[in-house]
Amino acid sequence: MKHKTQWILILCILFLGWLLVACEGPDQPTYDSGNPDPNPPGTTAAAMDSLSPSIGYLKDVVIVYGHGFNTTPEFNVIAFGGNVGTVLEATSTMLTVEAPNISDATVNVKVGVKGAEFWSNELEFTFKPAVERIDEETSWPNGVAVDNDENVYIGSANDGVIYKISTDGEKTEFTQVAVSGAIEFGPDGYLYVCMKGENKIVRVSPDGGTVEDAVLVDAPIDFDWDADKNMYIVSDGSGIKKYDSTGTLTDVATIGSPKCIRIFGNHLYVSDIWNGNILRYEITASGLENEEVYLEGGSPLGIEFDVDGKLYYTEAWETSIYTVSAEGDEEVLFEGQLETPMHYLTFYGKAIYIVYPGWGDIGVVLKTYIGVEQAPNYGRQ
Repeated sequence: MKHKTQWILILCILFLGWLLVACEGPDQPTYDSGNPDPNPPGTTAAAMDSLSPSIGYLKDVVIVYGHGFNTTPEFNVIAFGGNVGTVLEATSTMLTVEAPNISDATVNVKVGVKGAEFWSNELEFTFKPAVERIDEETSWPNGVAVDNDENVYIGSANDGVIYKISTDGEKTEFTQVAVSGAIEFGPDGYLYVCMKGENKIVRVSPDGGTVEDAVLVDAPIDFDWDADKNMYIVSDGSGIKKYDSTGTLTDVATIGSPKCIRIFGNHLYVSDIWNGNILRYEITASGLENEEVYLEGGSPLGIEFDVDGKLYYTEAWETSIYTVSAEGDEEVLFEGQLETPMHYLTFYGKAIYIVYPGWGDIGVVLKTYIGVEQAPNYGRQ
């Protein structure tokens, strides 16, 4: 009888404890017409009809057509294989999405909406390679440029020819010029070409039929224009010269080992390879002022900028592209995937075209998809 009484007491204590826990548990909200559940269960799964485009590059904007999407962008999740895209805009029948960072792969895409227990149906999206070899046949390529129709131009120092590669891959002779340095499209659609050995920059008419002297200057190897259409020229082993709209050529900076030059906003940047610096100057009416070391270390060679002011550069003995944002954040792109050295860079659209000169023999021209628009090109505007 004593044991039976103890067991009854224990059961009573446990029951009272359960009641206390039940009474002191967290309040559970009650949802009704005046207080709707923000995440109601049982939402119908979304359905996709099509993707536009269904083939593209990393960071491309893709339109998803269908129905059952949430009109609040962040309440939709879109998966590209094992990666998630960014929903920029949303209606019940259309999502505007930035594709994730995937290269050279075909993946299944599906959409999940808030409150649904199931994914949508799946559609395929193919990511193009982020690195493409545009040309592997040109002897000693010395520059690369892209026209408004996305045809690629490559200067061969050994052949004395500039080749044109169309968007469908056909390679033809554009014009005969003894290229030795950078090439770039400038005012009126003319292609400007460094001829270091002949101490001049020439310009080629858009049809390739006319070649004429543009600037007589010592050992030109690279150039760029500012917003006022003044041309700044790297003179090999010397410095930077300014060729203004009146046809006057002046020395504006003395640098030990300048190689490549780019202008962004009201600043000029130049790689000083053997001193291991990228220098920056302020462009003023009086010339280049306030020289500073923008980046220090290594052997910087080719340089470019995107529309957000991010610097892209190559190191003489490395096989990657390095970046520095306007805020100072650094990143390595295509690590170990490229060539060395990579001298000439041309940013066009959302891609950077790069030349590996081949040490005077057969070289390579690469297209690297960046996913961000190029900086303003003042010579073409």
